[in-house]
Amino acid sequence: MRPLILILFLTSLLFGYEKGDMLSQEIQDRLGIKTEKIYVIDFFASWCNSCEKEIPYISQVHQKVDPAQVEIIGIDVDKKIENALAFQKELIAKEALTFRVINDPENEIIKEFKPIGMPALFYIQDKKVVEVIYGAVDDIDEVIMADLERLKR
Repeated sequence: MRPLILILFLTSLLFGYEKGDMLSQEIQDRLGIKTEKIYVIDFFASWCNSCEKEIPYISQVHQKVDPAQVEIIGIDVDKKIENALAFQKELIAKEALTFRVINDPENEIIKEFKPIGMPALFYIQDKKVVEVIYGAVDDIDEVIMADLERLKR
């Protein structure tokens, strides 16, 4: 029995949040997650070319959704805060970044989620993960809008 418990414990350390998992209270508090909204959590970094391409499309979604129902939160995982801020400033100047961003230079947030690739989107509803998208996706804005419509039902 002890080996099984040890294996289950070690396995839980390897994997992050998956579909159906409830967010820890610490992450809920850190991100400001409430029950009444759907959240789209976008992990990105300045060194991720696919992230840079997707952020303007995700911003378009942000401008279309009702903020009382949906919130998009970016998590910038650049370890050098100056790189993160310069990247965000550049995107904001081009009006390509319109949603709230939390900087995670110590990688505390991403360590909880443990995405298997970047970019990574986690949909959160009722404080649990309801969908995950890894990697670059064509027409990500259309994909997110369709997913949100499905989740609102």
